[in-house]
Amino acid sequence: MLYDKPHNKKGFLELMADHTVVAPCVYDCVSAKLCEEAGFEAMCLSGGELAASLCGFPDIGLVTQDELVGVVERISSCTEIPMIVDIDTGFGNEINLIRTCKRVAHAGAKAVHLEDQTFPKRCGHLKGKTVIPREDYISKIKAAAFALEGTGCILIARTDAYHTLGLDEAIARCNEAIDAGASVSFIEGCGSLEDIEYAGGKVKGHKMFAMLATGASPAVTYEQCVAWGYSLVTLHCGMRGAIRGMRECYARVFEKKSDIALFDLPPVDPKYAGSGKGMFEMFGLNEWLELGKRFNPKIEIAEHLHSK
Repeated sequence: MLYDKPHNKKGFLELMADHTVVAPCVYDCVSAKLCEEAGFEAMCLSGGELAASLCGFPDIGLVTQDELVGVVERISSCTEIPMIVDIDTGFGNEINLIRTCKRVAHAGAKAVHLEDQTFPKRCGHLKGKTVIPREDYISKIKAAAFALEGTGCILIARTDAYHTLGLDEAIARCNEAIDAGASVSFIEGCGSLEDIEYAGGKVKGHKMFAMLATGASPAVTYEQCVAWGYSLVTLHCGMRGAIRGMRECYARVFEKKSDIALFDLPPVDPKYAGSGKGMFEMFGLNEWLELGKRFNPKIEIAEHLHSK
């Protein structure tokens, strides 16, 4: 997205009004742009994938607020589809949380999800989690809802109570969070199809489900999520696919010591390598140059050079 183009991102409430929305996880501008290019209408900035890609950290609460906000700004500036942002525990108490929500919404997020883990938190699919008391969690939900009012960014209330306090407590936290101002609720790591279906029927309002079949939750289909009342589904697929692809890429190139090893056929035109668009075109190479040309006619449109 260029600076002279308006943001036209739809909100999640608008999208969820008539169908279940699928939002794959992204972690940087390239993954976000590819998600958009594939045709998805929403995306989710994964806290765990961000920690790994930006900082080289595991998902145990080491990313700073400034690091998170910077990535949200960069992704929002180059994409049109709305993004959920994982804000973990909000970087502190209610006061810290208010500032976090304001900053992340201002940076371009259209939804944030806030969890009830104690700090330092960890990935929701790891053992050893603990959660704060329900009343403390609801206080933070109220603070986050206050902070997001009028921003166009909604609050998703995530609870990690399932593996520590049980399904009934997780359901109770979701329902109280909705009453306290959250627009969507989310039970992390539901461990069986029966529990996922049961929660879908017992939790009021919009519900989110995070697909991660290699983690604490079983494999669930999109059709099951729709049938069980879930309005929003996230998918942890981007980084796993990227790691698999890059491992194969680097292994082949290491063996052959040439980038030609990536292709069974002679090298393709780099302009169309990869996903169908070249990297420069994917990010609006000549749109940027045309914008500059409006102010400086000496700026030339760029074309790819090819060896003979």
